[in-house]
Amino acid sequence: MYFPMFLQGVQDISTFHSGFITTPYGVLTAFMGVPVGYIIARSGRFKWMYITGYGILAMSMFGLILLDAHSQIVWSVAVALLAGLGYGVIPTINTVVVQNSVPKRLMGVAMGAVFFFLMMGSAISPAILGSTMNVSYENSLSQSLPEGLSDIVDEKTIESLVGDPQVLLSESALENLKETIREKGGNGEQLFQQTVEAIRHSLEAGLRNIFWVGLIMMIVSFLIICTVPSKFADIEE
Repeated sequence: MYFPMFLQGVQDISTFHSGFITTPYGVLTAFMGVPVGYIIARSGRFKWMYITGYGILAMSMFGLILLDAHSQIVWSVAVALLAGLGYGVIPTINTVVVQNSVPKRLMGVAMGAVFFFLMMGSAISPAILGSTMNVSYENSLSQSLPEGLSDIVDEKTIESLVGDPQVLLSESALENLKETIREKGGNGEQLFQQTVEAIRHSLEAGLRNIFWVGLIMMIVSFLIICTVPSKFADIEE
């Protein structure tokens, strides 16, 4: 969700190329479950893959933090590959571990609980991460906007034009911003470019804070996974 925004908004990459860069993530996420399931079936061991998966995910989050507006595309592809490799092993292991950790009569309850918390996380995390990004974006933007902009455009208009962090992803919004600055007079083209750079810098700051939150959560998850037993225990029916 936020990685494509980083590619398109911060690195100024087209939607097509953004999709091309993130494709390895989707492919590996879908594919990795097959070899993971085979290895578990053959060996009965899963912990090393669990730890490896979360470790690789943490590495990919750290890689996202290191990216900036001038990073080469190859590094973005590398981050997508790492994320796909790391995340691809986790859903299969989660399912197998839960199913082998409870009696068969409670398996439905256990799996229901797993998917309940997955859905809760999917609903809550965008709100938390989005709020984090918006606060960081607004704080950075207030300090980054060119001084000349406030001289020709009132604060309410500025808020309506650049208050949305996704303004860089919309050609119509950028065109509207450009026309507004041009109509107000002054050095329109230069002021527009300075404003766009300020928005891009602020968006980068907001997204980097999100990536930091993700890295911290990956490290916490990694430490928790390290406490999981190495093999399945014998569960009474």
